[in-house]
Amino acid sequence: MSLRISGNNSLNTQGLYQMLRTLQASQRANVAKLSQSVEPISKISRKPSGSAQYTDTLKFVQEYGKDMSNVKLSASKLQSGNPSNVFSNTNMQSSDSSVVQIDQAFRPKEGTSISLQVESLAQAQQNKSQSVNASDKAADGSSMNFQVASANGRNIQINVSDVNQDGTKKTNEQMYQEAADQINSSRNSGVSASVAKENGKVSLVLTSQKTGESNGFTVQGQMGAAAGAEAAAVEGENAKYTVTQNGKTTSRTSESNRISLDYGRVDATLKGTGSAQVKTGVDSDQIVSAVKDLAKNYNEATDLLKENASRGRGTQAQYESFSRPIASDRTLKAVGISYDKSGKMQVDEKALKKALTDDFEGTKDILGGQFGIADRISQRADSAISTSSGRLVDQDISSRMDRNQEDVFSSFRYLDNFSGSGPYSMGNYYAVGLMLNTLG
Repeated sequence: MSLRISGNNSLNTQGLYQMLRTLQASQRANVAKLSQSVEPISKISRKPSGSAQYTDTLKFVQEYGKDMSNVKLSASKLQSGNPSNVFSNTNMQSSDSSVVQIDQAFRPKEGTSISLQVESLAQAQQNKSQSVNASDKAADGSSMNFQVASANGRNIQINVSDVNQDGTKKTNEQMYQEAADQINSSRNSGVSASVAKENGKVSLVLTSQKTGESNGFTVQGQMGAAAGAEAAAVEGENAKYTVTQNGKTTSRTSESNRISLDYGRVDATLKGTGSAQVKTGVDSDQIVSAVKDLAKNYNEATDLLKENASRGRGTQAQYESFSRPIASDRTLKAVGISYDKSGKMQVDEKALKKALTDDFEGTKDILGGQFGIADRISQRADSAISTSSGRLVDQDISSRMDRNQEDVFSSFRYLDNFSGSGPYSMGNYYAVGLMLNTLG
């Protein structure tokens, strides 16, 4: 009678049994011999420091996996096959950020184009007192007793005496500072105060906290040293601008310089007078950032491979791969990429932005297209990730073993090779294991 073990192999039961008994006796003899002369595998190292060197090898393998994953992730942000790559992220852009600045866009439509003409900016009301010498003693009768009434209905009463409690005169700067403190200590007043100082002279400045015509304030009462602060030096004004979109021009006003465009899809801030074009486009800053991130992670991975190339044949092979140029100098230069003297990849932001402006599709293809820079780097990262950890550090392992230890490690290698040959082989190995258990 014969025993058929899963797969295509048929083995005679008695023959297999005898083979296993022989193998068991041999293994027991090996283990007994090794237990007297060999330290545990977990403590084997290239150097006498034992477990510390084992930990060092393990740390390298962990860093290797982390660095290669970072390279893979940063490359995917540029690959055209990734639906969320940086080239597909459309955004709103301003042709002149000194006129209008784009703060945020909500699902902007491709092809959106808006012409903006800014006539005036929104500004806050500002009142300013007379300018007096900061260190001079307050004049007689210069005490303040006035009221500030803001647009939100809050009234602030200001009372500042021109003398201290001990009867000595205050300085003009002291009086102005006390008045400013009293105004600023009133919450939600709609008005803020400050003391402006220039060339040894000071003045009390009152400013509405919001821009626009309806957010002004009034000042009345006994002004004393703050004479002049009852009149507006700058009137509160609304922003005035025109918007042209889809061939239609409309005039608009706003109490704030924060405005909304494209039916609420775009939040923007008016920064100055003049004209600007607001339209959809790809965020070049985001692309530049992604390319710089890829170069940084690739350099870090290459450095790690270089520093640890002696650990194993796998690490050496990956270092040789990563050290090779990603593309020709001409191709790299076209998108602002080059290698420095030490072999590190570097990115010229200005050159890259120029390339994106002059030939966006061509630059996109070189960076993220099929067989592009990101694609090639991703393939190198894939190859690195698929390399077994044993091959990465096989020199570390072999340098820690004597001949007897090699016999032990060969058992692990045999198991690895056997299990890797397919599911039938794995089934056979499990069956053999069951029979070994009966011999224990």
